Amino acid sequence: MPAKIYESRWHGRGGQGTVTAARALAEAAFHEGFKGVQTIPYFGAERRGAPVVAFTRFSKEPVRIHSNVYAPDIVVVVDPTLFKSGLANITDGLKSEGILVINTPGNSDILDKVGKLPRGARVFTVDATSISIDFGLEVAGLALSGTPMLGAFARATGLISLDSVLEALSEIFSGEQGEKNLKAVEMAYEKTVEHVVPEDQYLDGDMPVSRRNRVSQFHSWRDLTPIPISKPEKASMGVTGEWRVFKPVYDREDCNKCLSCWMYCPESAVSVDEEGYPVIDYTYCKGCGVCVSVCPKKTMHLIREKEEA
Repeated sequence: MPAKIYESRWHGRGGQGTVTAARALAEAAFHEGFKGVQTIPYFGAERRGAPVVAFTRFSKEPVRIHSNVYAPDIVVVVDPTLFKSGLANITDGLKSEGILVINTPGNSDILDKVGKLPRGARVFTVDATSISIDFGLEVAGLALSGTPMLGAFARATGLISLDSVLEALSEIFSGEQGEKNLKAVEMAYEKTVEHVVPEDQYLDGDMPVSRRNRVSQFHSWRDLTPIPISKPEKASMGVTGEWRVFKPVYDREDCNKCLSCWMYCPESAVSVDEEGYPVIDYTYCKGCGVCVSVCPKKTMHLIREKEEA
C-alpha cells in the first residue's frame, strides 16, 4: 500500500477495548518511526454493547487532516456481529488493495458475510475473542478483544512491527494485566491467517463512500438556513448574568456584522438587531468570553463589571 498517510478504521462495540486499541496503534506507529500519528474515537450511545468506531492515521510526515476516516486503507473489525446487524457500513470506502482484519470465531471463513470488496483487497482473520478469554482479558463477562487485534494488524499489514506494538502497550498497561495483554497480542500475531478472496467477490475501484455531503461554506450569518434558537431564561440557577465578573462589549463602528459572537455564544445570549449588529443580553450573559475569542476583527473585548465600556 503506497499511501503517504495510512488510514485505518476500527469497528467494535462499547466495552471491547476498540478505542484503546486504536490509540495504542497510534503510539505503536510512533515507535515504528511514523512522526505524524493521530487517533479519533467516534461514539454513538456511550454504553456497553453499542457500536463504536475509532480512526487511526499515521504518516512519515505531519498529519494535518482532522476528520473521520472515510476511505480507509485498513479496516479492523473487533466484533463480527456488526456485519449482520446493519448498524455499521464496515467496508464503506475501503480502498483498492486495502486490508480487512476481522475477529471471527475459530478463524472461520467469513467472506460470505463481508460482501463485495474492492479489487485487490485482502482479508485476514484471527479468533481474538478466544485469545482474550484464554488470557483472562475480560470485564464483567465481556472479552476485551481490541488488544489482540493489534497483533493481527501488525501481521496482516506489515506496517507496524510486533515489537513496536508491544512497546506501546507496555506504556499503557502495567503489572499482571500488562503481561496478559502482551501475551495476547503475541498469540494473535501468530494465529492470524489470510483468506483467499474469490474473483467474483471483487469490484473494480474503491468501495463507495456513503458519507453525507459536506455543509456548504458560509461567510456570514445571512448564509445560514434559519433554525429555531432557544432563548435563555431564569431557571433553578437564577439569573445567570449575576455570575459574571467580566462582561463583553464591542465597538459598533468597527463591527463588520460577521456575527461570529452570535453563532458561538453557548448560552444564546447574543441576538441580532434590525441593522444586523449583535445585541448582548446581559441578564443571562455569564461572561465566558467565547464571543471575544472568536471575534475576527477583535472589536469585542472583556471589561470588569464596574468599568465603563
